[in-house]
Amino acid sequence: AVVSTQSGHYGRGAPPTMASGIAIDEECKKIFLEFNTGSKIYRCITFRVSTNNKMVIREEDKFNIKKDADICQKEDTKNALKAISKLLVEGDDASNASPRWVLFNFEFVTDDGRDTDKSIFIKWCPESAKVKARMVFTTSTKGLVDDLKISATAVQADCIEEIQEILPKLQNGTLK
Repeated sequence: AVVSTQSGHYGRGAPPTMASGIAIDEECKKIFLEFNTGSKIYRCITFRVSTNNKMVIREEDKFNIKKDADICQKEDTKNALKAISKLLVEGDDASNASPRWVLFNFEFVTDDGRDTDKSIFIKWCPESAKVKARMVFTTSTKGLVDDLKISATAVQADCIEEIQEILPKLQNGTLK
């Protein structure tokens, strides 16, 4: 398969590596385009470092939540926020301790009554993550942002309460 990056085609073979020594999987780029352009079908998309620490990969489908067009989008935002918060802390100890990048599109009403939306790039690195996982995650973040051209506001979260605080902060204007 032909591999491409923001700077052009690299021909056949593996994508170029980032400063951390790991590459971005093409599936990350595909789902980011679905999130960011065109139909914008996803409420949130999630990435993580592969178990062999060699590539940033798209997280399994349950972590990539599609928008529910049948309900109010503000309500859909709240439902998706609850769902992703639960997913990040349930499962086995290894899964719970895995750092992840979550790109989330919040739709909300501001305190002054305006309907708006904002994408937030959540850097989820729980305190229970192993040192090596934290290091690879941290050194890979800039490469992921640069490669996908993510321009969303970034928020670091070490505990689930920090993720649950994002929506109220957006509504009252303390997170821009």
